[in-house]
Amino acid sequence: MNILKEPNELLHQVSEKVNLPLSKEDQDLLNEMFSYVKEHQDEAVGLSAVQVGVLKRMCAIRIKTSNGVISYKLVNPQIIKKSANTVEEEEGCLSLDGHYLVNRSATVSVMAYDAIQRKTIIINASGFLARCLQHEIDHMNGILIKN
Repeated sequence: MNILKEPNELLHQVSEKVNLPLSKEDQDLLNEMFSYVKEHQDEAVGLSAVQVGVLKRMCAIRIKTSNGVISYKLVNPQIIKKSANTVEEEEGCLSLDGHYLVNRSATVSVMAYDAIQRKTIIINASGFLARCLQHEIDHMNGILIKN
């Protein structure tokens, strides 16, 4: 996959909502994005469609934890609740060089269609998963961590 890099203007545009049920084209793109994240686990835990040049509200997430692997293929994710308390930590991004200190909500609740489970779900997340979800949703809103 060709990952767009800053200063590509597409990275600063708002992605469009995706129609459900998923088209074959959208399903194939999500599968390809997920495969990329899985194959590049050392540098990638998430990838949004805009980062591969497609302005659609979709992302693939795959995080290894001490309890196993957390995997999502999310469509139209939206934060429905977030904590007022925040945590500042370093983040990297496939579309940027280097790492940046980013302040994010400590916990979030995200509603999305998950193409793995094939249903709309609510993810109540904290820690690294909460950070990753916020990062990918920011991409869909045209926001990079260094903005």
